[in-house]
Amino acid sequence: MSGGNPSVLDPPDSAVSQAQADKTGSEVVRVGVIGYGYWGPNLVRNFAEAAGSQITMVSDVSADRLARASRRYPNLRITQDAHALLHDPSVDLVAIATPVTTHFELAMEALRAGKHVLVEKPLAATSEQGLRLIEEAERRRLLPQS
Repeated sequence: MSGGNPSVLDPPDSAVSQAQADKTGSEVVRVGVIGYGYWGPNLVRNFAEAAGSQITMVSDVSADRLARASRRYPNLRITQDAHALLHDPSVDLVAIATPVTTHFELAMEALRAGKHVLVEKPLAATSEQGLRLIEEAERRRLLPQS
């Protein structure tokens, strides 16, 4: 378990030690992905393979999807609680791959938690919501991307 939060499952200690050893000496953006349905696995794979990024956590409402992610990426921390991911200090950037009706609330919460944000298209359900996210990101000097 992580930091006393029973909804977050940590990988075995040996996997955590290996992940820390792999990133010594280089600056890494630590990424959390919310949604492991259609686009989520592609985002996780791409961030896992990209130099300069490290997937640290995945959240999805489906335990089956999280089990699939954990089997493929044993170093991942997984949770069904997106809010736990959004407020986790080990996550620098949040990638959101959920239904569009959830984009605004999740992205705004991530920005308010000090996270950079990547949202699958569309950024939000309305242009007003999109503008509010952009304004919030600019105010906090963070990146909202779609």
